[in-house]
Amino acid sequence: DEQSDDTKTIRVEPVRSADDAHAVLDAERGEMPKPGLTIGMKAPKLEIAKWVKGDSVQHFEDGHTYIVEFWATWCGPCVAAFPHVSEVQKEHADDVTVIGVNIWDRPKDRETGEFKESMEEQITRVSTFVKEQGERMSYTVAIEESGKMAEHWMTAAGQGGIPAAFIVDNAGKVAWIGHPMSIDEPLEEVRAGNWDYKAAAESHKESLEARFWSQHLMGLLADEGTAERGYKLGYALLRTPFANDPGTLNRVAWTVLTSSRIPVRDLDLAVTLASVACEKTDWKDASIIDTLARGYFDKGDHARAIELQTKALKLAEGQPMAEDLEATLEQYKSNTHD
Repeated sequence: DEQSDDTKTIRVEPVRSADDAHAVLDAERGEMPKPGLTIGMKAPKLEIAKWVKGDSVQHFEDGHTYIVEFWATWCGPCVAAFPHVSEVQKEHADDVTVIGVNIWDRPKDRETGEFKESMEEQITRVSTFVKEQGERMSYTVAIEESGKMAEHWMTAAGQGGIPAAFIVDNAGKVAWIGHPMSIDEPLEEVRAGNWDYKAAAESHKESLEARFWSQHLMGLLADEGTAERGYKLGYALLRTPFANDPGTLNRVAWTVLTSSRIPVRDLDLAVTLASVACEKTDWKDASIIDTLARGYFDKGDHARAIELQTKALKLAEGQPMAEDLEATLEQYKSNTHD
């Protein structure tokens, strides 16, 4: 059957047992990349072109804890995290040093792959940006040396997005890798000497696997010839630790519902993924409820879509996203959407 946006829909039989799920995963697994840097390993060295703010750090000293946080001037979520990172530094000024390392910030020419600015120009531009941030960046800030830290830290640890923070413990080992907004709890445990490295390594491995599977899934869904395989994989992944990551579930569901790169949509899977994500976040994440509402609208259940979108709007009151959620609600009420 056809949807209003001329994309075909499909309904794939859900994977109903753990054994069936493992069979699907084994058939699709291929080469899962193994990270060269993970929890418990010695932290790579600091490779800095310019220290922009605060005292320079030549190496990680024993007995002291460090947070190495990667960011870029163009990255909205990075900028949004600056005040929290500053708060963390202020709170633990005695025994923790935060180093904000600027990466991925030299624009390249799409045709030639050449950098559009020199290293000196980048240093000047980023230094000005940091100065303008003022108190919002109350910690040590540096610019990496020619992509080396991006490679030896981020790429080596399988990290494809910023902001990303690494906690380096008082013995110079990587203790935790994640989003700086989630750093408080692990940092307390690391500082207190109570950190469970084995559990953290397992959790990190699971999140890398979830990212691998979501990328593989998107590749299958982008081609009509492999879409059915992709949707089968989507159902199988709900029986793995992948289902514990609401952010990934939501991204996949939203992509299935809205991406122009998806030639065939399985609305039932999208609704299932978004429903699980809503449950994992206790129905408190407005953006995930917004995804679920879209799924129900596209399935033709407009009343449920309006009910969910109203809930999302209430949760987002006073936030920048509220305006968009309200516009979508009005579209649902008039039986349309962009």
